[in-house]
Amino acid sequence: MPSSHPAVIEAVSLSPSLVVEDDPAMRERLGRVLAMLGYGGPQIAWAESIASAKELLRTQSFGVALVDIGLPDGSGVELIGWMQAAHPRVPAVVISAWRTEETIFAALRAGAVGYLLKERDDLELSIALRSIEQGGAPIDPAIARHILAWLATQMATPVMAADAPAPLAVALTPREQEILELVAQGFSNRDMAESLSISRLTVECHTKNIYRKLAVNSRTEAVYQARRHGLLQ
Repeated sequence: MPSSHPAVIEAVSLSPSLVVEDDPAMRERLGRVLAMLGYGGPQIAWAESIASAKELLRTQSFGVALVDIGLPDGSGVELIGWMQAAHPRVPAVVISAWRTEETIFAALRAGAVGYLLKERDDLELSIALRSIEQGGAPIDPAIARHILAWLATQMATPVMAADAPAPLAVALTPREQEILELVAQGFSNRDMAESLSISRLTVECHTKNIYRKLAVNSRTEAVYQARRHGLLQ
């Protein structure tokens, strides 16, 4: 049955922005797009590689990271996964020309909160980025079609006994189960802390334990695996 609690999506600040992009022309273009939204100069930090992005993240605070997939020293998916573990409060939005299903789902599993394509014009990109300031999760329409097609396939495919997940090595505690259910409803860590009358740090600790027990690295994957294990309705 539908939950009585409304899903809460936390808004994202575009200032300061970390832009991880090695192509000079695209860097210039993203600078224009952010300028359209009122951001520029000291409000934007630029990184040309995974290594330089990590260094900036270690020394500065950012509201959001705009990440390309194809970088000189590896995949942006790797950087997003590292950010999820080391800097979970900095959301990552992919802006890339890569549109294969494997790359899209790898980025979303790693923790990306959005996936945009470079082929869109400046106005379309600016509107998508503006949406995350209001709590949205910007997904390019072409990417959304990939996701919907995949979901339709999954729902149409019977679950065979051989596909059943292995039992959890360590069961969730009642508090972890409670937090997992709120995660599935879209609650932010702050909202969960207020709802359960516990500290945000305690919520983050429980969330990390849930990730470890389910062997996942993001909220989306945690909910998916929890449903497979029968932990969520």
